[in-house]
Amino acid sequence: MQEKSSTSKTNNTQLLHRIGAGDEAAFARFFYLYYDKLYGFLLKITRSKAKAEDITQDVFLKIWQNRDEIYDFENAYALLFKMAQNSAIDELRRQAKEVLIPAIQPDIAVKNSQQHSDNPLELMVQVELQEILDEAVEKLPVQQKKVYTLYKIEGIRQDEIARQLNLSVSTIQSHMKLAMSNIQKYIHLRYHDLLILLIITTTNM
Repeated sequence: MQEKSSTSKTNNTQLLHRIGAGDEAAFARFFYLYYDKLYGFLLKITRSKAKAEDITQDVFLKIWQNRDEIYDFENAYALLFKMAQNSAIDELRRQAKEVLIPAIQPDIAVKNSQQHSDNPLELMVQVELQEILDEAVEKLPVQQKKVYTLYKIEGIRQDEIARQLNLSVSTIQSHMKLAMSNIQKYIHLRYHDLLILLIITTTNM
């Protein structure tokens, strides 16, 4: 078994040397040897066939495009999967940002969180985002929370809120501005927590 592993490692090293020299046939061999394994690895992380295929192809493309920069010939397998893992994490970051950046507008975040997705990862992001948004609103000072809830969640006009709370419209606007700023700050703080959760959860799926 150890001899077989050693032989495989030697073959991989030779393949990478040949790829580094621009040998297209060696690259094709390397591609077919590892495509299915890499795809399966990425599918487990992304939970999406399309994204796993895209990242797998992108990793092999980077190997070929940067073949002149490959130095660690002894660890071809580790190199390939390290590149794949990094690309998958970048994809998770991108997906998280697609959901979390609109959360800077909390009313959009509410709308997004109410949309159902067939993608387990996107659904998880939506659920976690809603929880973060709820936490942010709960942490607002009493008057900011009251104004935000009436305006953003219940959809009441600012002049009507001013009448109900016996405040001026400019005061209502000031409370809303402060509430939005505080919610933004809280979401930004929790963004990294959500990203870490996404990575840990998806790699353990």
